[in-house]
Amino acid sequence: MLDKRYMISDGLAFFEERDMKKLSKKAAKGWHLKRFRFAGYELEKGDSEEVIYNIDYRKLRATEEEEYFELFAYGGWTHVCSSTDMHIFKAAPCTTPIYSDAESSLDKLNRLAKPVNLVASVALAITIFLWIFMTFTSGTIQYIAQQGFTYSFIFTVPAVMTSCGVYYHMWKNLRLRSKY
Repeated sequence: MLDKRYMISDGLAFFEERDMKKLSKKAAKGWHLKRFRFAGYELEKGDSEEVIYNIDYRKLRATEEEEYFELFAYGGWTHVCSSTDMHIFKAAPCTTPIYSDAESSLDKLNRLAKPVNLVASVALAITIFLWIFMTFTSGTIQYIAQQGFTYSFIFTVPAVMTSCGVYYHMWKNLRLRSKY
């Protein structure tokens, strides 16, 4: 029997809560998050455990990591894994959520939006530039521009969709905040 499994992510920008709930259900069946993998997560077999997972987006310097993880530990959260600026934590089901109000959730989304928007903006600008170049040239240069446009378009669409997902969640949190 295999000790490791791969679980595909539904997309953290759109379905962060769904991913965290799926990870919790897998842990209850004995499959625990080990690390991030390309477009998903690596799980390893262990004892079943009732836990909840939560993610935080924060750029850390090496000198800040220990203090950052200790802060979460004081709140009952255990660091599971990190990938670039994404950090997943787990805790007992009765633990207070990492983001328990709309304002702190909005702060988290603002931190996430900056790099996502930068990537989407650069990708969109390159795609538009290549489209213009492809439209107004001919011959070999047009062929090269067409190839570049195709590849950049394939990259740009998910980047822009991710950016839209982040803004959707920010809008949702702002609406929640204005209700109270």
